[in-house]
Order: sequence, then structure tokens, then C-alpha cells
Amino acid sequence: MTPGSWHAVPIALNWLSTHLPRCVLSRGNPQCTIDGAAVILSEQQAADGLGNNTIMALTVRRSVANRGFLASIHFVSPAEPDTPVQADSTLQLQNIYPLTALHDLRVSSLARSRSGRALQDQQSSWTDDAATGELHAVELRCASHHNVPEHRAQYLLPDSNAAMLLASLIVQLLRHQDAVLPSMSGVTLERLDSWWCEHKQVVTEALSSFALQVVTPGSITVGRGGDSTGSVLVSAKEAAELEELLLFFELGLGESEQFAAALQEEASALEAANVYAILASGPLVEGVLGQLRHTQAILEDLDESLKVFDFKLRHMRDDIAAIEASNNSLERQARHNTALLSLLEGLLGGLQLDAGIIAQLEQPAFDPYKLKATVSAAWKLHAKRLWLSSESVDGLSPMMTKMKVVQEAQQQLTDLAGRFVARAVNYVVGLVNQLVTEATTDLGRSTNRRHKVSPPSHRRLHDALRRCQPLLQVVAVLDQQALQHLQQQVSSQVNGLLKRELHIAAAELKRGAAADITAASQAAEGDYTLTKERHAGGRGSKRLARVSHGSGSGGGSDSISDFTVDPAEFAGVAAVAGVSAAKRAWYLDGSATGLPLHEAWCQLLDGFMPFLADEAAFHADLLLMYRGDEQRLQNSRINDAASLPGDATSLPSSPSSSSLRACYQQQQHQQQTTSSGQFLARPPSCPLTHSGGRALEAMMAGLAQEIGALVDLASRSHQVLLLPALAITRAWQRRLQDHPASASLVAVLAGLCDKLQQQWASFAASQVTAIEHYDGRSKMSLQQGIKYLHVLPFISQFCLMAHDMEVALAEGLAAAAAAGQADSGSTEQPQEPGTEAAAIAAAQTVRTDADALYDELCPRLLSRLERLATTDPKYADRCRLENYSYVGEALRGLAAATPVLQQHWQVAESRREATLSSYVRGQLEYSKLWRLLDLGDKLDKLLQVVSPPEVSFQKECSPAEVRSLMRSTMDGVDKKLEALVARTQKHLGRGSLFNTVWTALKEQLIERYEHLESLLEQCYPTTPLRPSPEELRELFRATSAG
Repeated sequence: MTPGSWHAVPIALNWLSTHLPRCVLSRGNPQCTIDGAAVILSEQQAADGLGNNTIMALTVRRSVANRGFLASIHFVSPAEPDTPVQADSTLQLQNIYPLTALHDLRVSSLARSRSGRALQDQQSSWTDDAATGELHAVELRCASHHNVPEHRAQYLLPDSNAAMLLASLIVQLLRHQDAVLPSMSGVTLERLDSWWCEHKQVVTEALSSFALQVVTPGSITVGRGGDSTGSVLVSAKEAAELEELLLFFELGLGESEQFAAALQEEASALEAANVYAILASGPLVEGVLGQLRHTQAILEDLDESLKVFDFKLRHMRDDIAAIEASNNSLERQARHNTALLSLLEGLLGGLQLDAGIIAQLEQPAFDPYKLKATVSAAWKLHAKRLWLSSESVDGLSPMMTKMKVVQEAQQQLTDLAGRFVARAVNYVVGLVNQLVTEATTDLGRSTNRRHKVSPPSHRRLHDALRRCQPLLQVVAVLDQQALQHLQQQVSSQVNGLLKRELHIAAAELKRGAAADITAASQAAEGDYTLTKERHAGGRGSKRLARVSHGSGSGGGSDSISDFTVDPAEFAGVAAVAGVSAAKRAWYLDGSATGLPLHEAWCQLLDGFMPFLADEAAFHADLLLMYRGDEQRLQNSRINDAASLPGDATSLPSSPSSSSLRACYQQQQHQQQTTSSGQFLARPPSCPLTHSGGRALEAMMAGLAQEIGALVDLASRSHQVLLLPALAITRAWQRRLQDHPASASLVAVLAGLCDKLQQQWASFAASQVTAIEHYDGRSKMSLQQGIKYLHVLPFISQFCLMAHDMEVALAEGLAAAAAAGQADSGSTEQPQEPGTEAAAIAAAQTVRTDADALYDELCPRLLSRLERLATTDPKYADRCRLENYSYVGEALRGLAAATPVLQQHWQVAESRREATLSSYVRGQLEYSKLWRLLDLGDKLDKLLQVVSPPEVSFQKECSPAEVRSLMRSTMDGVDKKLEALVARTQKHLGRGSLFNTVWTALKEQLIERYEHLESLLEQCYPTTPLRPSPEELRELFRATSAG
């Protein structure tokens, strides 16, 4: 752009034209370029912060990508900084940055400095503001790339207009490029926009015509918009190329005025030719029009003739339609009269049943030999009622059912059906009552134990009810409410029989379980209270290893003799199931007087659960308790009637409708129906009706109390047997869950599971409470602390409980699996695939209950043991060692088979190892042998800082002191070892724990003694160790412990 009013610009232009070979800049060129970029502003001469003159130029370069422009800023300075800039001054280009590299722009006014006065001396044409003593500083910070050093300097400008113009122009150019504006300080963006709009004249004078095409003074433009961009993009070179391109398309048309005149003349000639052709064809057109008028007259005459014929034909059609309508009406009346006569004759003949059928229904015979005829008559009654109602497809039409005679016939048949159903229901209820009374009487006569605990046979009751099945089916279709009442009555009577049978079996098994519990109580078994004291006279558990109380001259101790726990004991499901079956067989045969509680529970559920499920399924099928049974029954009889061969000639000869013929065919088939009931094909898992569900609930009512009375025996003792009972119950609950008829039985089992779960939770809570409140006062109050406490009661009781619980749990799971295999062949209900696997998985969920008890008790046991041991530090290690060793040996086999118990067992083992080391050291210190071993530790530490010959010069390490220590320590070592044996036996008795501790003590003493000998050979060559390690071994072998 032209420099405008700034006098320093020509200097810059002359320098650029003279010294830059790629610059095309001159004072008179309105569109200058620097390195191919158009100069839009050459800032006046400014001074940087050091007083050096600098020329700033803003240029634009066309962008090849989007045909826009990219702005740049150039910094030029004189070659000699101290020399004023003249027209012939030599200048050099400092830096070139894209305008988008400008990160920071600061504008400020400051008092005139020395550099400013020097700059004024060099340039005498500053503005009036410069004369007032104020300068304006513009601080720029540019960085185009992270690898290029940034440009950051402060430039002094002569007046405020120069600073504001530079800052405003930079902002406008960045807006045109859609670039990010730099951060500004000293001036706001609103102030720059306001100055740009208010000083339009100043900006216009400062910019060249080319610059005015890029930016517009006085207006704020954001983005590459407007028509000005297009003009900027066309340079002089491009305009010349466009003119040259247009010359290639010269068409030879000459001057445009001459070409237009020629076109006008040709258009006039063509128009005249068209007019002449139109005038020449006039006679031909007149001839065609004459022919058209003649043809139109002929067509009008023809139309009039057709209208006359159409009028005559309409009258003829009306006459013919009237005649046909009269004939059709007469024919239709004749057909209707004939059909009505036939229908009325058939209706009058089919409204009533035969007198024999009515007599048979009024006085029905329900004995097995005459039941067939009674049921057949009842089905005829049902067919007649369906025919007289509009509910049947082949029945009377709804119009006919409104006739008074039809309604009276329907009422008579309904009353007859009600009387028959009442007699049938009374008969069935009386029959069931009689059979239930006989079965109840037979129950009290049996004295055999096996017969008492086994479900009795209901074959007589089932056979009698199966013979009544056709009667029950016809009652269901005649009166559904009567069937529901019958379901409730039969279920109530059968419930009384089931409760009596279950009570007898549960009472017998309860006696056997009570006998087993009494025998176990006499043997001091079954009570798993963790704080219970076990005395020497009591017998140990039959399942757990024996506990031997101290022997010898000592005061007595609890020690472990031999634990022979085999983890494979819990893996052989078939073997465990065989043992359980043998126990039950011995009890049922009378060989054994008692039966374990969980075995009695398994015997009760395994015997009665399939029996009760079959009872529920039998009565649900017999009494039609499934949804849709009535519709299936009717569809079955209709299909049988359709498949029955028959002859139409056997029907009455009188005319009848198709509905009457279908009714007669159905009646003929019903006369041939056998006494057996209809087979109903139900879908899998067909749900029960609401009334059927309530009837089965009534049948199973009160059974939970009879069954639950058996497990109440475990409320005070033998609580671990709750787990196998819970496993067996959950298995049966899952096994019967898929059968709709067993829903009420599943609810009974769910209640039993909740009861068992509550008893188990109560037992676990009581065990936790017992541990927390145990303090051993029964012994400690009289025997002064833990001196006479050995294996704590809750430790031994927990090991006993864990062993018995694992054995009982294995027996329960094996019994649950064996019961499923036996039930798959005994029950009448088909088992779904995967049901047995799901039942076993449900039984195995009790493993989580046992693991939860271990997780809750084991940390409390060990914590309580630690608290009791800290009450007497003198005997703390001995108490810990005995109890941790007891836990480790007692639970070793169980831990291998139980992952949760193994975690707690490992904790006890690690504590046992630490306590063993502490106890051994205490015994050596008590026998004063530790002083000599302590000397070895002292020598080891000294050898880390001094050489072996220098050890004898250290404090308390002279040869005389060492010999004195060895003499005082090892004199009478054989007696000291005997005293050590006696003390250890006094603490631990003569059992396996003593052998373990004595072996550890001997090995540690000899190992460290040999190490001391090697140290003495290095540090005191003339001082041998007496006795030698070999002699010490002989002394150990000579002791009473060997």
C-alpha cells in the first residue's frame, strides 16, 4: 500500500527495492510485494526498547488451498543501529512471521525516555503527540514453530494513532483469516473496534487502494466473506492472462452493432414468409369446415333416434324386474315355510330327553356295574343343554333360544343337572370318607417299625377314585362350582389321613433320634458349646481322635494323641451314602435302637416327599384342577364323536336342521362311551386353577408342623446336624419346584428351610457369644491364672464341632444325591432334564453356611486365645503352643478338604511356628545355656567390623572372660539337660507335642553350638570349646528324653 502521511515509508520502500532481489517495491507502485506477498502496510519508522530504528511491514500472500490470503509481519532494521535511517541507508531484514504466530499484543503509553529523545533527534518529523513528551509502546510476541526462537520485543511509536492503527489492522487481518486473536493488554478489543470505526478517514488515507480491497475501514468483518475477497484474489498478472485467454475465442463477428442489425433483418424476412403461407391456405380451410358442419348435422339426427329407443327399453326393463321380483318373493316364502315347518318339528321333538334317561338321572346308580349307563345319561344331558344354548357351534341360534318353550326346557334340564350333580358329589364325598376312615383304622394296627416310618399305600383309595373318574368329569362339565366344592371336601379328608400317617412316621423317627441323642449325651457327645469343660473321665467323640490328659510326674496337660483324619472320607459320596443307608436299615430292622437325627430327617423326607408329590398330582389330575381341563374334556369328546363311524340313515326320518343331526350323532356316540374317563393331553408345566391351588393347599395344610417336630430335637444339642437336614430339604425343594401340582408342597419345604436356617443362625450367634464371654474363671479363680490351663475348652470343642460338622455335611449331601436317584424311578411325575443336577447344586449351598461359621468363629477363637495368654506372660508361650499345636493337628485333614478352613488353619500354623521358637528360647534362657549361644551372636556382630585376631581385644571378649563364661555355663550340662527335660515334660506332658518341642530345642542348640565352635576357632585358637558338639550330642542321647 502507499505509505500515506508517514514520511519514513519511502525510506523503507527504497531500501526494499534496492537491497532485496525478490522484492518488487517502489514508491509509485500501488501494489508492492515482498517475497511474493503484497504489502498492505509499511509501518513508519519505530524504535525498539534499545533505541534501534525498526521498520514493520504487513504483507498478504494468496493461499493456494482456499484462494484466500495469508498475512505476514516483517521486521526490518538498518545495518548500522546507531546511524539514522536515510533514503540511501543500508537495511537488513530481521524476521518474517505469519500473522497467526502473534501470541501477545500489548499497547501502552509511557513518558519519553532517553531512547525516545534520541529517536526524535534522528527523525525531526514526529507528530504533535511526540512533542508533548509521551511515547506509545507496542510489545509483540511471535513464535511460528516450537523449533524457531520466538520474537519478543517492545517497539516505541511516535503517537497513539500509529499504535492503534497497527493494533486494529492486525486484529482485522486475523479476523479475515478466521484465526485466533492474540491476548491483548493495555487496550481492549472493543476499544480497537471502536477506533477502527471512528477513524475511517485516517485508516483510508493510511492504506493503499489494494489494501482497501482486503479490509474495509469503518466496518467489522469476521471470516472470509464479502465480495472484496474476490477482487483481492485477481492480480494484474491474472488479469492479463484472462485477456489473453479470451482472445483464443474470437468468433469473427465484427462489431456488435453490425451483428445485431444483420440478425434483425433475418428475423423480419422469416416473419413475412410465415404470414404469406398462412394467407395462401385460406380456401383449403374453408372446405374442411364445410365438411365438418355436414357431419355434425348427421350426428344430431342419430342422437335423437337413440334417445327414443332408450326410453322404450327402460320401460320394458321395469316391467320384467317387477315380474321377477314377484316370482322370487313367492318362491322365498315357500322355502321359508318349508324350513320353518321342518325346524319346528325337529325342535319339538328334541326339547325333552327320553323318559328313561330322566328316570336314570333322577335315581342314579353309582355302583361300578351301573356307573357306565349313569355317566352316559349325564353326557346326554350335557349334550342336550349345549344344543339348547347358543354356546355350542351346532346348537340353536340365538334367535331361537329366546323362545319361551326353549327357555322352559333349559330350566328343566338345569334343575335336573343340579339334582344329579348333588347326588354325585355326595356319593364321591361319602366314598372318600369311608375309605379314609378305613385307612386311618389300619394305621393303628401296624407294629412294624418299617411300616410305621414308610408311607402307606393308598391303592384302594386311588382305585376307587379312578373308577369314579368318568363321573367326576361329567360333573365338571355340568357344574364347575360343584366340582370346586368337591375338590375342597376331598382335599380336607385326604389331609386328615396324610397328617395322621405323617405324624406316626415322624413320631417313630423322633423316638429313634431321641434315643441316639440320649446315648450321645451319656457319652458326652453332641453338646457343641465352645466353652464347655471336658473332663478326663469323659469319652471323646466317636468321630474325632481321642484326647489324652497329662501323664507322668507333671501336673497334667491336654495333648493330642493321634489324629487320623482322612480327607478322602468326605469325597466318597457312594460310600457315605451306603453307610447312611446301612444305618437306616439297621434301625428299621430293629438292630439299632437309635438313628442319628439327620438320618431320621432324610428317611422322613425321602419316604414322604415323593409320596406327597404323587398324591397331589393324582388328585390334581383326577379332580381336574389344571387350567383348561373343562375345555380339553369337551374337545376330547367332540373329537371322539367326529371320529366315530356312523350312518346318516340311523337318524330320525323326520325333517330336521343340521344342528339336530349333529346333536343326534353326539348322543349316539355318548351311548357307546365306556366307563373309563377321557384322557386329557395337557401341555408341560400346565398351571393350576385358583380353586385347584387352594384345594391342594388345604391338602398339605398342617404337614409342616408334623415334619418340623423332628428337627426341634437339634435346638439344644447336635446342632451340626441342622446342616445335612437343610441340604436334604433344599434338594427336595428344588426337585419338586418344576411341578405345578407340588407348589403347596414346595411352600411347606420353604417354611422348613426357613426354620432350619433360623435355628442354625441362633446356634452360630450363641457360639460367638460363648467365645466373647469366656474368661476361664472356673479354673483361674482357684488356680491362679493360666498356669494350669492347657488346651482351652473352646479350642478343643471347635475342633470336635468342625470334624462332626464336615462328616454330617458329607453324609447329608450324599443322602440328597442318593434320594434323587431313587426318586427318579419311584415318582409318577416326569423329571425335567437337569432337575437332579439343580437339586444337588441346591443341596450344596449349605457349604456357604458352614464356611460362614468358620469365618466368624476362627478369628474370634485365635483372638480370644491371645487375650487369655497375655494375662500371664510367664506361661503365655506354653499356652499358645499347646493350643496352636492342637488346632494344627486336629484340623490338618479337614483343612486339606475345606478351602475356607485351610486359610484359618494356615494362620494357626504360622503362629504355632513363631510360638515354638519363642518357647524354645525361653527354655534355653531358663537353663542358662542361652548365655553361651548369645556369645556366638555377639562374635558374629564383631566380625562384621573387626578382624578375628582383634576380637579378643574388645570389651568383655578377652580369652579369660570367654573361658569363664564357658566354664560357668557348661559345668554340669548333663544335669541342666535333665532339668530342661523335666521342665518341658512338666509343661507339655509326654505326648507328641513334647517330642516336637524337644526335637526343635535339641536341633537349635546343637546347630548354634557348632557355629560357636567355628567362631572360637577363628577368634580364640587356643581356647577350645568344651564339651565338643559330638559330646553334647552324646549328652542329649543320655537324657531320659533321648
